[in-house]
Amino acid sequence: MKFSKLLQKNFYPSFGSREITSTVKRQLFTSSPFFTASAFPLHFDALITHPTKSPLFPFRYTIYRSFHSSKKKLNPQSSKHTKYQEVSSIKHVSSSHSVLSFLDKPFSSSQNSLSLIHGASGIAKHTNKFVSTVKDKQYFSVCCGEDSFFRRHDSLGVADGVGGWRNVDSDEFLIANSALYSRKLMHYAYTELEKYNNVKDVNPTKIMQASYEQSIRDCTLEGVVGSSTALIAVLRDDELRITNIGDCGLCVIRHNNIIFRNEEQQHSFNYPFQLGIYSYDKPKDSQEFTIKIQKGDLIVIGSDGIFDNLYEEDILEEIAQFTNPQQGGLRVDPQVISDSLAWRAKAASEDINHESPFQSRAMQEGLYYQGGKKDDISVLVASII
Repeated sequence: MKFSKLLQKNFYPSFGSREITSTVKRQLFTSSPFFTASAFPLHFDALITHPTKSPLFPFRYTIYRSFHSSKKKLNPQSSKHTKYQEVSSIKHVSSSHSVLSFLDKPFSSSQNSLSLIHGASGIAKHTNKFVSTVKDKQYFSVCCGEDSFFRRHDSLGVADGVGGWRNVDSDEFLIANSALYSRKLMHYAYTELEKYNNVKDVNPTKIMQASYEQSIRDCTLEGVVGSSTALIAVLRDDELRITNIGDCGLCVIRHNNIIFRNEEQQHSFNYPFQLGIYSYDKPKDSQEFTIKIQKGDLIVIGSDGIFDNLYEEDILEEIAQFTNPQQGGLRVDPQVISDSLAWRAKAASEDINHESPFQSRAMQEGLYYQGGKKDDISVLVASII
């Protein structure tokens, strides 16, 4: 089938949602300059940069935000939604971040001596076995169904290939393969980070931009089409710098409370922002977060296979059994926690009686849905030491 006919027949009706249940009208979004910050007041925990779409104010705005979890100790009657009390002010800042380096050992800065130890687990949608997390010779990223992720001494990343491309017929000119696209996206993010050594300033959005450009180049040459959401987090000093486009999730846990959870970017229900050959979304449209962290914090990163099936309370409950609040730390390797979270999400995804976050959001949209959401599950857990 000719390329133009392929687009007319298959692409536009299929592009958008993860499981394509209806045609979603594509909305065009304008691009805008962005601002980042290298420092902010100590009494704030997070700096969040958002794009705006207003023609009167086309610039991104930056919010200093302090998170204080109002959630009490876990109990069977606890709410399914963690609430936050926020203190925020808006301030514009202008600075630049460059990129960082690769050393296959925990990263630590001379100023704060913080480093990451981490584990990662993946279970593809149609299996009950963990994927191998051993890097192969071709890619530095790990494939889990249509998910992909990478781990480094100072950074983590996850991407979720958009399943709607399965409805696009391949031909001799084009191959629809979101799994390959997401894997390339994470592979090139890893290699881009590997180029630099002990550079304090880093902008994960620039890393994502470079990875995006190289992935597009490869896919154009190979005749591959696809799209993916993506999240990259980088540790520098006492800051965790994050860029996210789409609905992958990240939360920071301190003393068994979630002090930060990123927002999802969706054009409409089940239709996330995404990077790809024919997507209007670009890395510059991503959300940027800078989180103040400290020793003992836990970071949980995952594809929507985790966060569509587990509430924040479920995640905290699972982690609580592996921590010792009296001693203020973990009792196990983070790999044990990531395995446990992946299995719990897998069980929830196959349970028709499970009250899942995805079910709740579907019902809010007026759609009938019951149980968990079957999906590829990728989760990375890191401890700050």
